Amino acid sequence: MAKRILVIDDERDMQVYLSTLFRRAGYEAEVAQNGDEGLRKVATFKPDLITLDLLMPKQSGVTAYTALRESPETRDIPIVILTGLAQHDEVLRGLPPPAGVVDKPIDREAFLRRVGELIGEP
Repeated sequence: MAKRILVIDDERDMQVYLSTLFRRAGYEAEVAQNGDEGLRKVATFKPDLITLDLLMPKQSGVTAYTALRESPETRDIPIVILTGLAQHDEVLRGLPPPAGVVDKPIDREAFLRRVGELIGEP
């Protein structure tokens, strides 16, 4: 069975890019448009890894990240933060460290290698 990745990002272009990238690499991918939707989908999709944008409407990535880390059901799922925010260290200060932080624009090859390291090759 293919490993599952949940993409939580409000930018439609990024949703399509990441879900296509993951599917072509042999992963199963699902998309959520904001933190609220992501928290709902994580319960049913049961991802092996989550990519999370920090700046989103409705519920910020930081709020979603905090909720995911505090829940016993999701605290062990690796989360890779995807951001164009230069001060991401300051924004995440005081929180458990994510499995990775990737700056936008993404280096596709390095990103897929990191995902593979975190959840294993499909």
